Amino acid sequence: MNGFFDQIIGILKQLPLSRKIFMGCVAAATVGGLAWMFLLSNQVDFQTVYANVPPEDASQIVEKLKEQKIEYRLTANGTGILVPADKVYEVRLSMAGSGIPRGGSVGFEIFDETKFGTTQFVQKLNYQRALQGELARTIKQFREVIDARVMIVMPKKSVFVEESKPPSASVLLKTRSRLSRDKVEAVVHLVSSAVEDLETDRVTVVDSSGKVLSSGVPETDEPGALAGKQLEYRLSLEKNLATRIQSMLERIVGNGKAIVRASADMNFDQVDINEEIYDPEVQIVRSRQNSVESNDKKSVPTGRASSVNPVTSDASKKETSDVNKREDETVNYEINRTIRRTVQPVGTVNRLSVAVVLDGTYMPETDKSGKTIRKYVARSQDELDQFAKVVKKAMGYNSDREDQVSIESFPFSYIADVEMSEPSVFDWPALMKQYGKSLVNVVMILLVFIFIVRPFVRGLRQHSGGMADGTTLLTAEGREALPAGEVPEALPEPQSMKLKDRAVFQARQDVDKTADIVRSWVSEAT
Repeated sequence: MNGFFDQIIGILKQLPLSRKIFMGCVAAATVGGLAWMFLLSNQVDFQTVYANVPPEDASQIVEKLKEQKIEYRLTANGTGILVPADKVYEVRLSMAGSGIPRGGSVGFEIFDETKFGTTQFVQKLNYQRALQGELARTIKQFREVIDARVMIVMPKKSVFVEESKPPSASVLLKTRSRLSRDKVEAVVHLVSSAVEDLETDRVTVVDSSGKVLSSGVPETDEPGALAGKQLEYRLSLEKNLATRIQSMLERIVGNGKAIVRASADMNFDQVDINEEIYDPEVQIVRSRQNSVESNDKKSVPTGRASSVNPVTSDASKKETSDVNKREDETVNYEINRTIRRTVQPVGTVNRLSVAVVLDGTYMPETDKSGKTIRKYVARSQDELDQFAKVVKKAMGYNSDREDQVSIESFPFSYIADVEMSEPSVFDWPALMKQYGKSLVNVVMILLVFIFIVRPFVRGLRQHSGGMADGTTLLTAEGREALPAGEVPEALPEPQSMKLKDRAVFQARQDVDKTADIVRSWVSEAT
């Protein structure tokens, strides 16, 4: 082993200073690069397991990770937690089993531990806190929502109806992207459905930038809301009409050779008509009433017989009566009356306008240079008239509404299709992620062998091979330089040679190399 190092030291001493410095820089750069690649390839890959967590949940997660002896890192001022890539899902499952994270709000787990002597007021307050926390957790399930807070106002119930007030709620959202109108309405309905007697018009939604997403006013009362709905309905009708006509024309003229645009003039006035019509010509007997009245008068004797003198009694006096009879008939007639209530539909079409542009046909033609080109041929008026008839049938053309149809033929501008390379069969990112570290380690071992081990081994072999047999160390030029008839004597082993004899031997072996070395020594000395 000592002889091996002595040979290496001897070889290095024979090299000039400039080459020594160059070899030292190359060796240092190679070792440093290999060390950096080794550390980089064997570095632990940390991935985010939780992001934007409240400090309360972050502290609980860190305590659990310390108990499980899992390495972790904190980012974003402690709101982001990183763990090794192979531990991400395991950590999430273990934390979910412990009910972490809770989202920084208290849910119904507040009732898991019941304290003795809790008053009714505290119970109601805890229920309100739990309800707010559960609603906030539910709202945070939206992909666009980062954080949410819900405040519910529950007025005190009163036995008097006049003094009772309905509940109300406010929602604050911290979003990562814009919430659509449908999702804002979903949040409003979610909160109103979770609280007893809470109407949707009593829920206000605000984002973290101070923009009011829902003011708690019914949509029909909001300024501009009705106009937005009307515009959306009109655009939907125009798009549906244009798509139907274009799909039909493309089946005839070819894909991409027809452009259709539709415009609808609509009336969104809501009209409610109540009519009451009387027809005096038509009469119907409503009721009939007959009344008969009669009065009879007859003669009645008015005298009285006397008990003293019955002959002289007053019996000759009489009273006469008349007979009266009256008959009445009352007939009531009902006049024909018609009551009509007409509600005209909202969004009626006043007029439709459709514009169609068709591409013509192309005929191959040879120019003066002999190159084949495409010549555009416009469509004839007869063809355009036929297309117009088809379009009118498809759009429901109505001349009373003064609908308009315009069809023209123009040359289209085409862009050559770019040939896309077929996607690779192998999923290279997945393969590199799975076998990247092993591949980098193998490459580093090969680089160490090629740039460090192999040059040293080759130099030692050349040096030891040149000194192995003294009878074969002389080159052909050296043999020719010997006197005639003189046979070279066997030289001693290189290990037993002195340093001076070894230098002389090397100089005889390669005269040109020796001359170069001497020149470099002289130049360094001067």
